[in-house]
Amino acid sequence: MSITLLIIGIATVSISGVRAEDKLRRAAAMIETTARQNMLQALNSQQTIRMELSAGAFGTSDEFSGMLQVRRYGEAAFRKPKRGEAWEFSPSGICEPIEVRISGPAGQIEIGFDPLTACAKRKSVQVKG
Repeated sequence: MSITLLIIGIATVSISGVRAEDKLRRAAAMIETTARQNMLQALNSQQTIRMELSAGAFGTSDEFSGMLQVRRYGEAAFRKPKRGEAWEFSPSGICEPIEVRISGPAGQIEIGFDPLTACAKRKSVQVKG
């Protein structure tokens, strides 16, 4: 009986870790998708698109309770976005070069975006456990 309880306990802990990692990966995917959509919208509308840099702007606030940090071109370290800070997508097909870090209980993911495509050009995944 105690061996069965031990196995159930271990399985429960590992399942919760997988769920936390899945939420982290989904939040990163949402950021990548949103960036690409904004670039395409800027091109199609021929207007500059400004996207607020906050977890809620990427649709991650409800399902992801982690922390979002940014590093703009020329900055040495990641930092929390300032209130009202935005990421611009130009109708010429260029966006500001930026790096985003999402941290949560399962680990962290860093994404560096290409200014010409708004696609992830560098992605670093560090999962705990």
